[in-house]
Amino acid sequence: MNTPRKVPGHAALYLRWLGILCAVMAAFCAGVFLIGYQGPTFGRVATFVALCVASPVLLWLSRRLR
Repeated sequence: MNTPRKVPGHAALYLRWLGILCAVMAAFCAGVFLIGYQGPTFGRVATFVALCVASPVLLWLSRRLR
């Protein structure tokens, strides 16, 4: 039975890219609020806050796994 090999660093790289993606999406969300394209409803603000929290946490985890 073949089991897949774990390659060190892949999880850290994945988490880093995910953290960067969350930061980009949070910046886009802030831009949407700032230019007034859509108003800040509870769901949009909650999404923005979740992205702002998730980005540094994911980047910290990626550093820790290196």
